[in-house]
Amino acid sequence: MSNLNHYVRQLRPRTESYTPHVDRIQDLLINETVGARGLAYERDVHAALKAAKVPGLFAGEKPGAGYSNQGAGDIEATYNGKPFNIEVKLDKNAQMGGTSIRIDADADTYVLVKPDAVDEDAVPFFMATAKKQKAAIKEYINFIRKQEPIELHKDKGYAIPFGSVAKSAWVAAQKAGLLAKLNDVVNFDNTKTIAKAYNKKGVYYIEIGKSGLFYLGSNPLKLNVPEFIGSVNIEFRLRPSGSKNRKLGDETIRVVGATYSCIGRFKTKIKSPYSLSKIEDIETLFGVK
Repeated sequence: MSNLNHYVRQLRPRTESYTPHVDRIQDLLINETVGARGLAYERDVHAALKAAKVPGLFAGEKPGAGYSNQGAGDIEATYNGKPFNIEVKLDKNAQMGGTSIRIDADADTYVLVKPDAVDEDAVPFFMATAKKQKAAIKEYINFIRKQEPIELHKDKGYAIPFGSVAKSAWVAAQKAGLLAKLNDVVNFDNTKTIAKAYNKKGVYYIEIGKSGLFYLGSNPLKLNVPEFIGSVNIEFRLRPSGSKNRKLGDETIRVVGATYSCIGRFKTKIKSPYSLSKIEDIETLFGVK
């Protein structure tokens, strides 16, 4: 939890009337907690690989912190000199990171605010989902521009975040169902597409907590494990990041900011007979026992 106060300070404008949005803080807590548990499982797997008495099997460097691993997998092991790069997920519903995204629907640009908070293999799925939001963004902004005070909501382009919005306009958009249209969940259940995202950086194996080891797309080491079958869910939600009073001419109005948050979740129901978190499974898998 050490970085939470730093993140909250980044979110807090310099105004006494600002109230942090509870959901946003909860997201930060969840991200840090899940990330810590995921790293702990990666280290358990690494320790088991290192302890297993398998000739030619080397566990590689101890896993480090962070979602956006720049190497080939969470664990870069080798077996008889061949790469044995392994993606490691905490469980069958593992979070793949969460952040917010800036979208300019006119320019067709999509930028993750904190890309290091997202598993880099999930980024293509985040982008593909974001590109589906163009019509909903334009509908929401066109509606807001017609709400009082017009001066506050006048033309700023079709971009998210839109900037300050009168709280009354936000509530009106919510009642009109426009926020629900932006709150989307897109499921990518094409196993080949998911495998390709990992294969691009040389990862052909995935270890899932309580489910075991699977191969992704192809099985270069010819291990006796099943093929991965599953999906990736990307969830988008436009949510208020806080509210404050703002002077507009002689009037003081309540305004809200907004972030377009996005979370990736890993989904699978499959089971493997072998887990890399168990020394005896590793030794059996590689024919030692």
